[in-house]
Amino acid sequence: MLQRCYNNPRHTRTRAAPAARRAHRSGRRGNLPPLKAAAGCVGELCEDPWGQDEDVANGEDVDIYRDTALRYAGYANEVGESFAVFLPPFGVPLSYAVAITYVCFDSVDKGKRAQKKEFEFTQVDDDGSPALAFGSAAADAMVWQLLASVAVPGSVIHTTVAATSHLIHDTDVGSAAHATVLAQVGQDLAPALDVAEAWTPTLVGLAAIPMIVHPIDEAIHKLLNVSLRPAIRDVATLQLGDAAGAVVRAMLMASGNDDTQQEVLEDEQVLGVTVDSNDEFDVTIEPAKDVATWTTRAAILVCGASAPFGLFAISDAVFGTVH
Repeated sequence: MLQRCYNNPRHTRTRAAPAARRAHRSGRRGNLPPLKAAAGCVGELCEDPWGQDEDVANGEDVDIYRDTALRYAGYANEVGESFAVFLPPFGVPLSYAVAITYVCFDSVDKGKRAQKKEFEFTQVDDDGSPALAFGSAAADAMVWQLLASVAVPGSVIHTTVAATSHLIHDTDVGSAAHATVLAQVGQDLAPALDVAEAWTPTLVGLAAIPMIVHPIDEAIHKLLNVSLRPAIRDVATLQLGDAAGAVVRAMLMASGNDDTQQEVLEDEQVLGVTVDSNDEFDVTIEPAKDVATWTTRAAILVCGASAPFGLFAISDAVFGTVH
């Protein structure tokens, strides 16, 4: 553990007795899932850190932003980019407004969930950790969503639609294909061919959405694991010592579900967060204090966040604006 934290009164933290914490979580105990056993988890926090089975059965833990139809609001801008040619000038910006509004509400929700989880882990609420858990999870969710759900997919769909439209309407290949098809179907079907050509960019854009989701999610996940999340961990460690592990775990779990438990466990290893058999958290990585590390993290995050805007600019310069 980070012994310096225990020698510094500023990092002293009073924790509830293990028996009290176990009693508090008595309703969430169960058999150790094979997933967690394989990951080497020990202690009651690993037995059922999610508490989803019981909560969902009681209707208490339904994430309306991730587990209901409301989640599709996050795709609004991608759909807007796909239908850009048919929308009025304010249509695409409005679709982005819908998606960003969804992101803001989801981020606040994840902050509240992390705050609740962190208290369940530690039973301490007078050391600033609840506020830190809320802010960490809200910031992590907002940055991840703005990049993975709004900016990056929006720029990719924008480019896909623009490139398809350019190929059909502004190139010799498109003109030749039009003439060939028209010769085959006859002049009587020329209006139908025009309609098909008008709709093709939109259909290509819509078809691309499910294909790009997973690669983009993975890329943004890796981006944050080497930039924002280590920074959050270090800030929490400097404030709370090893107890920062509870904040980091709560942050990661706030956006998780049954399908992402393995990912959360892997992220904890990457960020150096462990929990022992006595439910005591440990942060195995010393917080960075040198300017170079913090500058590198900031540069990585800024470059990643700037990439979609660069793609927008390149697309408009090469293919023109779809309207």
